[in-house]
Amino acid sequence: MENLIQKAIAAAIEAHQGEVRKGDGKTPYVLHPIEVGIVASYYTDNPVLISACILHDTVEHGKLTIEKIKEDFGEEAAGLVVLLTEDKNIEVWEDRKIAAINGLEGNSAALLIKTADALCNMRDLFRTIRTEGSSAWDNFNMPKNVKLAYFQLVFERAKNILPPHMIEQYISAMKDLEYVDLLPGKESEIGFSTQ
Repeated sequence: MENLIQKAIAAAIEAHQGEVRKGDGKTPYVLHPIEVGIVASYYTDNPVLISACILHDTVEHGKLTIEKIKEDFGEEAAGLVVLLTEDKNIEVWEDRKIAAINGLEGNSAALLIKTADALCNMRDLFRTIRTEGSSAWDNFNMPKNVKLAYFQLVFERAKNILPPHMIEQYISAMKDLEYVDLLPGKESEIGFSTQ
């Protein structure tokens, strides 16, 4: 029998073919769900949970169906992906994000995956801002303060179930993002490039 995690990676590669990350518009999107799976693997060895991490955006991006995930990865993985898939019928970004987080209430596995997802998003955004400059914030649907409030909300909902090391990593990533604009970077205010 094929390894479930390897199978999830192959499915994610196919599902996210041609997609790129919003931040820099260059990074292959599939690196994100794989990174989410790697982060989760530090805290669990459950292959179903790690597979759900890797597949978490495949339905939302319209490339896989829940039925296909259920068939290939089982009921538990499909159930987690359902919980992690945002309702695109909710048009307002903030309302959609709040509804998605509220839907995770009481499911520790889904909260762990959502937190790993947010952690990876913060790290990726930080790297992008450091290399592309603070104008990278403009590539997103919401301004910096709203994005930071969203990351804070994810943390508030999940903090009681998170391992201590993950809490430290998450808080560190939030602080990095909060203060990234103070670091000298591509748009250094003292007049020279720091690249």
